[in-house]
Amino acid sequence: MKTPFFYGWIIIPVAWLVYGLGISPGYYSFGQFSKPFIADLDITRQQYGLIFGIFTFLYSGVGPFVGIAQSRVGLRMVMTCGALMATIGFLIMSRADSVASAIIGFSVLGGAGIGFTTIIPCQTLGSNWFLKYRARAIAIIFTAGGIVGMIVPKVDKWVLDNLSWREGWLIVAGTSFFVAVICAIFVRDTPEDIGQHRDGESVDHSSGIAPSAVAADGWTAHQAIRTPQFALVVLAACAYAVPWGVVIAHGRLHLGDLGIESNTIATVFSTMIFISIFGRFSGSLGDFVKPQFVLGGSLLIETIGVTGFLFANSNATAMVAGLLVGIGFGAAYISIPVVFADYFGRQAFATTSGTRIFITGIFNALGPFLAGTAYDRLDSYAAAFITLIVMGLAGALAAFTCPHPGSPPQTEATS
Repeated sequence: MKTPFFYGWIIIPVAWLVYGLGISPGYYSFGQFSKPFIADLDITRQQYGLIFGIFTFLYSGVGPFVGIAQSRVGLRMVMTCGALMATIGFLIMSRADSVASAIIGFSVLGGAGIGFTTIIPCQTLGSNWFLKYRARAIAIIFTAGGIVGMIVPKVDKWVLDNLSWREGWLIVAGTSFFVAVICAIFVRDTPEDIGQHRDGESVDHSSGIAPSAVAADGWTAHQAIRTPQFALVVLAACAYAVPWGVVIAHGRLHLGDLGIESNTIATVFSTMIFISIFGRFSGSLGDFVKPQFVLGGSLLIETIGVTGFLFANSNATAMVAGLLVGIGFGAAYISIPVVFADYFGRQAFATTSGTRIFITGIFNALGPFLAGTAYDRLDSYAAAFITLIVMGLAGALAAFTCPHPGSPPQTEATS
């Protein structure tokens, strides 16, 4: 039996807005503002990659602390404060005049603020409020990254044509402040906080739910992190996240080096981000088939797209490569949290996901930095893209060979 009004249907659009407006403007604008930013600060591509690498590490690296903070002060407070932190960071970025000031504003405050506001919190909201519809709920929430993200390159081009990259960061700061207001007013941590249950049921239910999903709720984070499944899924997570980060940070510069015009590059990135929406929807297949298989297939598609970027010496090749990267990334992005929720349940979700994002954040940080270093030394991104291709294939293999862990060890679960 359903409750008369289920607040989960409010949580989905709220989390959608928070995720889309909280992460996309800051994340995607950095690459779009790359040329004037590098020129104004007179920095190398290695330094540029370092700034973005620290940013990606920190928005990922705060993951474990999100779970801790959530248990202390609640998810709503964590998300609100994170958005305010990002607001301050982007304001500093708008006045950056050195690598150090860019790192403080964009990388540290902006990155950590986004981490406390978006990825783990929005995944957690979807997992907390839904069970039968969990993959679809998370997929819908995370389409926001694609829908808002596809608009960002076009908006940023207008900003560069009519204003400046510094004023662009002021706009991003204002958007982050708006996110803070949304979090403070509308976010509720769990359905139990307001006397409801997952999926809007009148009681907490398990009928119609796969036995493995019910058993998974018994896992603790400590137990889950020590399983081989955790290690394999983390490898798969690195295989989708690092290539995306490198393409976002260096893809515009790479295509420009290959002779692709700036208008075409903006279209490629808008299309890539837009098509990731459909990839994110396809991640909802995890409600119907084994989510690890969806993850493995998506990694193969993304890897083919990265291969296309390596050889993108024409507009058509660049566009096809962008389409494949977008579809593969989108599906993998949704499949990862669905796999974690399916394998280890709600109790362990925030901490296991936070730990996973912390680990992938280390490699995310190294990706743009090492790609920039390779370019400065070899005058080419070829070595970087070849490395990403190998990583993608390894991640796909890990996903396809990763069995469900089943119930937690009874001796530990009852101790």
